[in-house]
Parts: sequence; structure tokens; C-alpha cells
Amino acid sequence: MRFEPSISPDLRACLEQVLDPEVGINIVDLGLVYLARAQGRQVDVEMTLTSRACPMGQLVLQEVRDRIASGFPQAAMVNVKLVWDPVWNPDFINEAGRRALRLNA
Repeated sequence: MRFEPSISPDLRACLEQVLDPEVGINIVDLGLVYLARAQGRQVDVEMTLTSRACPMGQLVLQEVRDRIASGFPQAAMVNVKLVWDPVWNPDFINEAGRRALRLNA
């Protein structure tokens, strides 16, 4: 079964600028963003990390907040929620991420 995130197109560009510092691929292509939506002046993001023990997790979460604040200035409130269900696995990586990681070779 293929995992399909729910990311509004207007937020996708902001989130594609956030790179996972360990692999150098953006968090959207890695499948770390499960939900991103804007409702009025509020933005909600639900995302995960590749591992609960990710040493760069707080840095990634802050980068998400910063990118949305700068790329989506109408947002008065940005909620970034770290979730662990479903647990991330490599099947969540989209085709662009697979090409970048050369997983389809």
C-alpha cells in the first residue's frame, strides 16, 4: 500500500526547501510530511522523522517553522506536530526522492 500525504500545494514549495541534514534530500520527497494545510491564518503540519533517535530532529522542526514563516507570511500561527503513526519507512519516499537517492537504479 502506498502512503499518500496530504500537503496543500501552496505549502509544498516552503516544505520542499527543508532538507534532511543527514541525507540532503527535502523532507517532502523523503515522505516525512504527512499533512500540511493552511486554514485561514493558521498552518498545521504533521510530520515525522526517519528515527525517534534523530539527532537533528529539533533542527528540522525549527527549519519547517522558519520556512513557513518566511514563505507563507499570511500565517499568524504555525503548528508543527511531530507524530510517530504511521512509523516512517523507506516506502514513503516519493519518486523524486528515489531518483535523488538512486533507489530505482
